[in-house]
Amino acid sequence: MQGEAANAPVLQASDANRHEGHEGVERRRRIKDQSPPPLDTVHAEQEILISPKVDAALERARGFFALSLAWPVALLCRDFCVEGCRARKRQLVHEGAEQVLRIQQACRTELADRYFSFWAFFAEEEFYLLSLPVLHWNIDSRFARQIFFVVSGGLVWGNLLKDVFQLPRPKHFEPKVWMPSTVQEVDTTACRDFGFPSTHAMNSVSNSLFTVLYRLRHSPTAPRATGVGAMLLLAGAWVFSIAFGRLYLGVHSPLDVKAGLLQGLFIALVAQWPLALCEHVDRWLLTAPHANSCLLLLLAVVLVLHPRPRPATPTFLQNCELCGMIFGTAAGFRMEADRRAGRGPLGLGVGSEAAAALRAGSNALALPLLALRTAVGCVLVLLTRVALKALFVRAFCTVGLDPRPPKLAPRKEAGDTAQRDIKGWDLWAAAVTKVAVYAALTWAVVCGCPAFFEVVLGLPCE
Repeated sequence: MQGEAANAPVLQASDANRHEGHEGVERRRRIKDQSPPPLDTVHAEQEILISPKVDAALERARGFFALSLAWPVALLCRDFCVEGCRARKRQLVHEGAEQVLRIQQACRTELADRYFSFWAFFAEEEFYLLSLPVLHWNIDSRFARQIFFVVSGGLVWGNLLKDVFQLPRPKHFEPKVWMPSTVQEVDTTACRDFGFPSTHAMNSVSNSLFTVLYRLRHSPTAPRATGVGAMLLLAGAWVFSIAFGRLYLGVHSPLDVKAGLLQGLFIALVAQWPLALCEHVDRWLLTAPHANSCLLLLLAVVLVLHPRPRPATPTFLQNCELCGMIFGTAAGFRMEADRRAGRGPLGLGVGSEAAAALRAGSNALALPLLALRTAVGCVLVLLTRVALKALFVRAFCTVGLDPRPPKLAPRKEAGDTAQRDIKGWDLWAAAVTKVAVYAALTWAVVCGCPAFFEVVLGLPCE
């Protein structure tokens, strides 16, 4: 009995060591499973889509496209090896997850939870899609057009980099960071895509700084120093509320946010200052003979060569929506410019007392008419989206394809990505549906609704 009692601590220690060793093996296995594949082995599908030779050539083209996107970023990080750059960044993301946890432990309150969750919406695609009609119909058509191209183009670029570098979010590391229970409220993809760079942080800088620079460039009078200071203060508050919120909510690491901020700064400066690239692109889209055809070809190449890691992420279909919106906006503004110049089929406006009130800015009539125009336009746009989506889904289902992405699983099932995967020809049917529906949606916002306002309601968009 004494011998057994003496051996008990030894046996317990041995069991503890075996248990600890088993946990270590499991931990190393999980880390290995989370490791992304090399950039030259990004596979879109395992089955044959067209033919073995065509599919193989397409895979090689996608690999080259991924490397061409990743190499400039690696050079900016003073690294000539893309794979080495990505491995080092992955380690930084792992360290950043611990920093995020410390931020949450130091700052988290119920009021802050609500505040940063609320501000997350102001960098989502839905916010910009809602802002486009309000700006275009009621405020400044040129500003609406330019900032929409800046934001949507930046989002496409950021999403491409996400699927190229494939860096995980902080939730994939131990210890686990806190995230909202309804993660869809702070991220439209439910954080099922990769994290680097943070497109929310990118948008917060690009749209706020672009707005300030646009105001300074197009102001009829020289702005006062107090006005400039107020604009910069508001822009800084906007950036902080969104960018820091990504850390607070546990959806991005400091590396992701830093990369997004730098990317947004680059986009805003290139677009507005000093070359005013956005003005030149804007003029080309409105006047060049084959601008829409060239833009459509460019967007098609981007989508065909879009890297699609396995398991699939929502990024590809999200970029399909964005590319559709870019083309629909460009085509719509071109047709709207022709219509206003009298070159389109609805080029002759209809004068009315309501239109005169809008031009004069009468307080008695202007605001109610603006509200009426906006409400009618939103209803028309919503009906357009519902009708077109139902039409495309019915058409593809008739030929045996299902373009509807599976619904999001609850958060507790978030790691089971295989059950929510859409692939093969169903994926391409979903891509065509996304592009067509969102192109028609933005065309209706930019050209269809203004023509309806002017011809039917007598309320032209100035």
